[in-house]
Amino acid sequence: MNADVNIVRLPAKDSSLIDHFIKAGEFKNKSEFITYAVKKTINDVILRELEEKSRAAPPMAEKDVDKLLTEIKDIRKRLWEGYAQRVF
Repeated sequence: MNADVNIVRLPAKDSSLIDHFIKAGEFKNKSEFITYAVKKTINDVILRELEEKSRAAPPMAEKDVDKLLTEIKDIRKRLWEGYAQRVF
């Protein structure tokens, strides 16, 4: 995995809260917390953009919805299989 190293400046209060989460066993270290927070934020922004675009789109026919749901299930299955091969 390629990774960039960045310096993140946080208010002392936020850093202290992160330390609390680490001590509670929620995260291994600050790097893991920051990686989680960044990925969650990216996903939230993408979801928000998709929701905005979907509101602007015309309503879909039921057959198109079924087709889309089938495609999503297939994509999830392929993603899970790829993840399982890497992890297990």
